[in-house]
Amino acid sequence: MDQRRKGNRLASTKTEQRGSLRESTYLQLKDLILTGQLRPSERLSEVTLAKRFGVSRTPLREALMKLEEEGLIVGQRNFGYTVTDLDVTKFCNLLVVREALDVCAAQLACEVASEEDLDRLREVIAQMVELKDTTNKTPSDAARNLDLGLYIHRVIVESTRNEALVRVTDQVYQQLRLALWLEVLWVDLEHTDLDEHRAIADAICARDRDAAAAAARAHVQSSLKNMSKLQRIWAHRRAPD
Repeated sequence: MDQRRKGNRLASTKTEQRGSLRESTYLQLKDLILTGQLRPSERLSEVTLAKRFGVSRTPLREALMKLEEEGLIVGQRNFGYTVTDLDVTKFCNLLVVREALDVCAAQLACEVASEEDLDRLREVIAQMVELKDTTNKTPSDAARNLDLGLYIHRVIVESTRNEALVRVTDQVYQQLRLALWLEVLWVDLEHTDLDEHRAIADAICARDRDAAAAAARAHVQSSLKNMSKLQRIWAHRRAPD
């Protein structure tokens, strides 16, 4: 019995260590991409990266798969992975679609959201305010900011009880993830991001369809304006030294 418990503890410890190693590798690689140390369209050598991080190929591949899901790298059969390039035209086209989806979701939420849904919205805004008041801004704060920004839209669309709208919105947001990451990291959103999300939430909580639609539309239009800034920064970062 004791041997079995000991074996279970060892197995649990190994699983935790593997998960920690995978997460550490994922975060380090993500940082290299988002800071421009790995350039857009650069091919990623698994052998080189494994040596650089001091890990085996297994946690590295798991990290690469996660980054591919987030849209930061692209995998091709018989070629491996490359860093995603920023296609501003593609992202702008996606933002046009996102605007229509977000406006639709905000208006529907005004009609069908439950009081429980509205409480969830208020709670996300409270977390955003708390994060904004953090004195030490770190990369993890930027990640948290993005997560909350994505989550509030998830709460809104889920409150519509429209499965088709939830599914399509998820697909569009997944394809926008790289642009959203760079917008959070490289564009000054300290004031506008919270204010825009709060305007949407306040309008939905007041069940004001017109105000909710206007706030949702303004939020996406702000992102569209930021695309030109991202393009300039991206071009600078990808330029040869």
